[in-house]
Amino acid sequence: MKGMAKGFAKTLRHLMRPAFTGKYPWEPKVLPPRSRTSFELALDENGVPTCRSCGLCERNCPDGAIHIVSEKNADGRGRTLRRFEIDFGICMFCGLCVENCPFGSIVHTGDFELAMTRREETHVVLYGMGGGGGTDAGASGTAENSQAEDNKDGGRES
Repeated sequence: MKGMAKGFAKTLRHLMRPAFTGKYPWEPKVLPPRSRTSFELALDENGVPTCRSCGLCERNCPDGAIHIVSEKNADGRGRTLRRFEIDFGICMFCGLCVENCPFGSIVHTGDFELAMTRREETHVVLYGMGGGGGTDAGASGTAENSQAEDNKDGGRES
């Protein structure tokens, strides 16, 4: 009985203190400047991504969440970015892509509200549209779209 009284007294003391939690949706939390949040490609003054398609971010991603589609320039110097994709479903937001980009082309946005209801929504195209010249399922959308095209006849084989 004595133990219950001590616990009840402690609970009453905590009820008299001001609330520790914030009113999140109505008062958004201000994040520190180096927070690891969502990504975007930095753009130049013409609205073109500053990415030079070197592929360092893709190679250094421990999860393999980044996929870049590019092609060599006609003059043989450098590459042209056609498509830049990140799968937030497998990205752990470690920030290695941001740290290793020599051109500062991929940056954190500060947006941390990334709740999604379907797995397909986690696959985000930061630059490029359509197939981007690629032939695999990852470059033409999602693997689910490719599989749906293969099974148009209801899964029956001809």
